[in-house]
Amino acid sequence: MATANTIRFSALLLAGGQGSRLAGKDKGLMPWRGQPVAAGLSATLGQLTDDVMISCNRNEAIYRQWSDRLVADDAPDYPGPLAGMLAGLRACRGTHLLTVPCDMPLVDADLLKCLLIQAQEQPDIPCLVRAGEQWHPLLTVIPRTLLPALQSAWEDGQRSPLRWLLRQPHAVLQLPAEEPRLHNANTLADWSVHS
Repeated sequence: MATANTIRFSALLLAGGQGSRLAGKDKGLMPWRGQPVAAGLSATLGQLTDDVMISCNRNEAIYRQWSDRLVADDAPDYPGPLAGMLAGLRACRGTHLLTVPCDMPLVDADLLKCLLIQAQEQPDIPCLVRAGEQWHPLLTVIPRTLLPALQSAWEDGQRSPLRWLLRQPHAVLQLPAEEPRLHNANTLADWSVHS
């Protein structure tokens, strides 16, 4: 059983998507306030841990400069973020994996610290973020001990991070419905405002 004193976090930036809503552009390389969004988010993660990974399925040479390690999906054709989370848990050197999606460019260290503190209160279960009634399942903390459960669910055909996480006992970091740091940038228009 993990305790708060023994928790060590690895961080995973999820940047392995196909960019289908961005005309195939690599979302992690979208410009945000003068730099690729992955560069800024990786720097934020680096304030919290010395083990920053990026899940990517292309442009590895670029992503390598912003991470300690890269992970990639086992399956071809961009099977979705749960594949990145599975790869991250396999590579996790800490007791817990903090995952952050690259399409939340306003996530900051203070928000992530709140999530990590909440996770440490119940270290044996995942900790999810909810704003109002809206879940944000890619911004989460997962104990590494859940790797076998996630592997089994994946092999059984599970592809939804939220469905898998909600089937586990879980803790919740509850935030206001209009939390601006959870802005989700999915369309070209979302990115062009701050490019």
